[in-house]
Amino acid sequence: MQFTNNEIATYLYCAQLTQTRTTPLTILEWNVIVKSLSQQKLEPEVLLTINSTELSNTLIHATNAQKTRIVEKIKARQKLGLSMLELEEIVHQGFGIMFRSKMPPRLKKLTHKHIPAFFYYAGDPSILSHRAMGVVGARSATETELIQTTDIANEAASHGVVIISGGAKGVDTTAVEATLQNGGKAIVFPADGLMKWVKKSNIRFYISNGQLLLMSAQRLDAPFSGYYAMQRNKFIHAPSDAVLVASSKISTKKKSGTWEGVAENIKYQWSPLYVIGNSEGVEQLKAHGNAEQFSSFDKIFTHTEPKRKRERKEIDERIVSLIKLAIAKGLDRETLEEKFVDVSSKYFENQKQNEQETSQNLLVHEQLSMEEYMGGKVEES
Repeated sequence: MQFTNNEIATYLYCAQLTQTRTTPLTILEWNVIVKSLSQQKLEPEVLLTINSTELSNTLIHATNAQKTRIVEKIKARQKLGLSMLELEEIVHQGFGIMFRSKMPPRLKKLTHKHIPAFFYYAGDPSILSHRAMGVVGARSATETELIQTTDIANEAASHGVVIISGGAKGVDTTAVEATLQNGGKAIVFPADGLMKWVKKSNIRFYISNGQLLLMSAQRLDAPFSGYYAMQRNKFIHAPSDAVLVASSKISTKKKSGTWEGVAENIKYQWSPLYVIGNSEGVEQLKAHGNAEQFSSFDKIFTHTEPKRKRERKEIDERIVSLIKLAIAKGLDRETLEEKFVDVSSKYFENQKQNEQETSQNLLVHEQLSMEEYMGGKVEES
């Protein structure tokens, strides 16, 4: 696998390198860098040689506090020369690295605010091109809920639907094992590094058979992390065409990983939710109209796929109606095209300014959240 200078720079500054104590850039800091470079028609490879003064002047989308942190981190790693060695070792061990530029549209539903600079992976990334259903649920799911999950996962295999899960005990493992044993495909985002996973003979079998894809934003040898377990929930919900909630508690002072992931999905409207069983979380989702009872895959995909086509058609129709209105008001084609470019440019420029104003607040929130999850009790399910 060949890596470009842009990819080498991304890895050098964003990865948790094993042979150094220097701190990698956060997603928010990397986004600030990418936006700043892009606006000046520069690419990440310049970070390999740029000096501190030039870098500070280049970071036009960063606050003063962000500039200081970013420059310090870049300077600390610039002369390490370790990233290419690690990249070569990762490939030698049979893993791949998927940078943002190579990520499929379903992963990019997350937007840069949430998506990491890269994923480590093991398996066939083309599995991401199939229709997919996320499956989430408590470790302590009832026997009835697990039987229903197994039946649905078996059905997924026969319908060519990929199961996406976090790989935890209980609902996650039940769904993945059932679909793989019936010839289906699955994607797992573990809460620990991939090295531990590929040591299992059954995992290696399904990977070599083209049925299983493992993905993680953590370093390959990372131990289980409660904080990351919460953060990776979005990787299950966003890429899915629909998400099945098989069992869930409701978060109190003790966080429920399943519930937190579902709540985030509802907030960002990544994927429609379907439920089985009668756990407290499931009952609340139905009561508030946030989820439907699962009945069949035919119903799910006749709902989701035409909906997207209808939404695109609706947008096209609205644009056409505005064009007709503009023509009726006397605008010619050239003026109308200029007006469209001008208005859209102003809109996206305002969006950039809003992101810049809130980026510092988001960074503070991210840091506080990490302290909360690292210092407090986290219940994965």
